[in-house]
Amino acid sequence: MEIENLPNELLEKIFRYLSADDLENAALVCLAWKDIILTVIIPKYVTIHLKPVHPVTHELIPMPSLLSSQIMNTFPKSHYKITVPNEELVEAPEFIDFFKHCGPNLRSLHLQVVQLSEGMLKVFPYLSNLEELCLTTESDELYGAKPQNPELYLPCLKNLKSLKFFMPNYFMLLNAPLLSCSLSILCLERFEVELRHLKPILHQHASTLREVTVKVEEMKPFLQYLNSLPDLKLRKLNIKSGGNEDDFTDALIQLFYQQPQLRILRIGSELSLRAVSQIPRMLPDLQELELIAESIHDCKAFAELKHLRKLTMSLYDVRAWDESASIGSVVDFSLSVTFPLISPAVFCSFPNARSFYLEDVDDDTLMRDIIVVQTLMERVQRVERLDLENYVLKEREILNDSVQRFDTIEGLRMLKYSCRDMSDASLLTMALPELRELHLTHCPRVTFKGVSFLVRNCPLIETLHVEYNKTGFNDDCMDVITRKLTGLRRLYLVNLKGLTNESVEHILTNCRSLRELTFSYCIGITMDKAEAIGKLSTLKTLRKLIFS
Repeated sequence: MEIENLPNELLEKIFRYLSADDLENAALVCLAWKDIILTVIIPKYVTIHLKPVHPVTHELIPMPSLLSSQIMNTFPKSHYKITVPNEELVEAPEFIDFFKHCGPNLRSLHLQVVQLSEGMLKVFPYLSNLEELCLTTESDELYGAKPQNPELYLPCLKNLKSLKFFMPNYFMLLNAPLLSCSLSILCLERFEVELRHLKPILHQHASTLREVTVKVEEMKPFLQYLNSLPDLKLRKLNIKSGGNEDDFTDALIQLFYQQPQLRILRIGSELSLRAVSQIPRMLPDLQELELIAESIHDCKAFAELKHLRKLTMSLYDVRAWDESASIGSVVDFSLSVTFPLISPAVFCSFPNARSFYLEDVDDDTLMRDIIVVQTLMERVQRVERLDLENYVLKEREILNDSVQRFDTIEGLRMLKYSCRDMSDASLLTMALPELRELHLTHCPRVTFKGVSFLVRNCPLIETLHVEYNKTGFNDDCMDVITRKLTGLRRLYLVNLKGLTNESVEHILTNCRSLRELTFSYCIGITMDKAEAIGKLSTLKTLRKLIFS
């Protein structure tokens, strides 16, 4: 069957997985696709962000008129993110009218507010079908002023299933018993919360909660409390603690015993070897695992995690890694190592990995065994995403005659590469016809020669990040980049002192599909900020501009 003959129901399922940028491209293919995207996909699945500042020109946008314009849309949207700049907006009739008209259709809402006020709560009665509520507040203090009459508003969120706080919101935590819904997801990000404030909401929703993300003062009391909830059946647990504490190994192992159905486990505190050894034995169905530990001595046991797809480890020492351990199910592997001596055996244990991230001690004096680099490059020949941005490499190591080059990785689509002495020689190893995203975060000796080779041999690059170059990366480099990389959509230029205003002109002239652009610490671009924004805003496709 030809793709244009696929039924609409199948196209809808495919389009759901596309980003907003890709949806825009897909809408240009034909009228049938455009109709599905505009009438079904965007209203149902894409989040609309309403904010008072234009992302490119930085001009202020009147929020009341922006909210009113949404009421006029033919197809009601289901997902909104709204930045509320001041209390005056909350009292404006356009604010209330927006929720009266659009509220019943909303499935998710992210509110960015200075403080949750009673005026904001008054729109909750219009959110009877809301399933996900995210709140980002700036000044909600534990003992500060609180909105009045929460019992009139919180019970209206009858269908709420996901509650997320980015920054503290003690008003919602303290009044959680008023929520008459059945929460399945609780996510508390970017702040540390006391157990006494968590207990009411955990106790009330223990039978329905499936995902919990939280940072607590101490790990042991929190784990003990979770173990005291007999109805709790978690599938995802993401926990961090505030710092030094008593050993919580026994409480964690007890949690493993009581929650064998866990699929995603992320623990942001250092685990004992005993706790690590129990993970593969007691949680056989894990799909994602993130841990911090001194070491892993029983590596072979992790091969028993047949469903494990993503593994993230921060280890002090991997010298004890067993070279015969094979964890074939993992497709996304991340490793951070503190101790500078790395066993190359760890790279051999993930034969099917498609994404590889490595980070180690930042030590410019490190003399790495060439066997480590050689083994690494041999074992990443099938990856699609390779992140070596925080992995300490010298150019002489990556260019050693015994080391395979980047251009032998045939399907590589994303490469992040950092090298303190990077020159054109590194770029001459990057003939990667499938590459879509490239980050060169330390390139002090890169010049036009390397850049011109790169753009000829990596013509499909859509995202380019170049950082730290004093003189070699100049306006001629920007000219060839903007002319040859015709599909460039995201461009990040950081600390490139050789660029001048001429580079801005090259971007204006040649970039037809640019969505995001960042100039940062490019001191040769001398025009003032207002003039730069005025010029660059003429790029019709630009969605986001950062100029500093």
